[in-house]
Amino acid sequence: MAGDAAKTAEAGESYVRTEEPNIPVPDDSKITWKDFSDNKRVLSFCLLIFMLPVNFGYENSTLGNLLAVDGFLNRFGTETAAGELVITAQDQQILNAATTVGIFISAFATGFLSDLLGRRRVIVTACFICVAGILTQYFSSTIPHLFGGKLLGSFGFGLGHSLGPVYVAELAPVKLRGVCLALVNTMIVIGQWLSSLAVFSASASYSGDMQWRIPVITQLVPPAILLAGSLILPESPSWLILKDRRDEAAKAFRKFNGPKFDVNEAMAVMTAALLKEQEIAQENKSSSWLECFKGSNGRRTLIICMVYIAQQFIGVNFVGGYLTYYFKLAGVQNALGVAQAAFAIQLFGNVCSWPLIDRLGRRPMVVGGMITMTAGLLIIGGISTLNNPASLKATVAFMTLWGFLYQATLGAVAYAVGGETPSPTHRQKTYSINIMAATAVSCAVLQAMPYLINPDQANLGGKICFVFFAPSVPMCVYLYFCLPEMKGRNYVELEEMFQNGVPARQFKNYVCHGANELTKTVAEAKGAEVENREMV
Repeated sequence: MAGDAAKTAEAGESYVRTEEPNIPVPDDSKITWKDFSDNKRVLSFCLLIFMLPVNFGYENSTLGNLLAVDGFLNRFGTETAAGELVITAQDQQILNAATTVGIFISAFATGFLSDLLGRRRVIVTACFICVAGILTQYFSSTIPHLFGGKLLGSFGFGLGHSLGPVYVAELAPVKLRGVCLALVNTMIVIGQWLSSLAVFSASASYSGDMQWRIPVITQLVPPAILLAGSLILPESPSWLILKDRRDEAAKAFRKFNGPKFDVNEAMAVMTAALLKEQEIAQENKSSSWLECFKGSNGRRTLIICMVYIAQQFIGVNFVGGYLTYYFKLAGVQNALGVAQAAFAIQLFGNVCSWPLIDRLGRRPMVVGGMITMTAGLLIIGGISTLNNPASLKATVAFMTLWGFLYQATLGAVAYAVGGETPSPTHRQKTYSINIMAATAVSCAVLQAMPYLINPDQANLGGKICFVFFAPSVPMCVYLYFCLPEMKGRNYVELEEMFQNGVPARQFKNYVCHGANELTKTVAEAKGAEVENREMV
């Protein structure tokens, strides 16, 4: 069968199973308000689970915002030969490294802890660790002390950031899966904006250390909300089924979806999917980390990693984390105030992605967005070479527009790709590998950023966009040829397509022969589920 598929690909034909003409192409119906209303409980739990990504966004932009605050510079800054206080490139590297190292370690730890302890327990533990890190930062008086607090806090919210999309991917209905996973980026952008808003308000209302301590302590709010919500947050049904705790899994389904939800059918569908996964796992002999790099799983891992690395290559750390600092260096009047408008526009861009992610699909938004933003980098870099007041205004305007496009396309859709691409047996490990790879690249970018932008170093300003343009071009080529469309596909369909080696550009029109098999399996499993409950 795989050989026939390969021959079809060579002929340039669409992947369609002609021997089963009655199997329909995946439903392309549009999301309506009724879909949101019917799944409001699931959406509410998604927002709760994604509380720690708020801290992720907050922390990632906090340093860039605080570099424009006098109180922070007075406490941690070094005076230059010109008599100006700056946070040295070395100190910026140290503080940036704390975040990236914390997230890297937490991603690796999540791959073990979530399978061992369950999703809920890991999230609760992450909240306490995050709180400890925030308090350590609040009382810091030296760069090493601040480094320790950021490292601890990053490890805490990093656990939630790595686990959240996997948790939600197990719960979200197929039709709303893209929107539910895109909410991760929504919460990250909200965190970035809240960080900028907190710094702006504190710098205007306080003096001295409180200008930076207030924004730091404000980070306690998201983990506090999540800790309170954890009292009603049920465990992942799939994890409970894997642990043979079926009654608890049924209760979790009911709590997630409401009393009218068909628990028997949901249990049957998930059981059928897990049985299929176990068959594949037995064939592979293992579900270890190494399996994530073999065969179709290796292809899945590469796709996810490249999409997330594309975020780093395109320059998200500059626009998301250093935008306020750049505005100040460029001489923008009231840099913190202008940043508020820029982050608000980015949030609006993210909201615009909600209806588009399942209307246009993942592939058009990622590939089209990547190509458009790559061209935008060239434009912004070119304008920045003029170095006059008019070019400065144009640069700020284009960077704001670029941020809007990023959040409306790659920024939001990457999380949908990350949550739905891995096979369920390797989902957490694959996603953890992805976070570690993206974090490693992010670390390299953040280590170079101070030297590229600081006034006492290269002082590139907007011309830094040329640096990001170079790696973005080959990334556009990769995504065009290798990123598949997974909109509306369930686990069995994705498994078949990846196992058969369907080329990325054929995913959209591929008709899966396993649909009838899945229907029969689900019917049998549902009947067995009902029979078991009647016996009990």
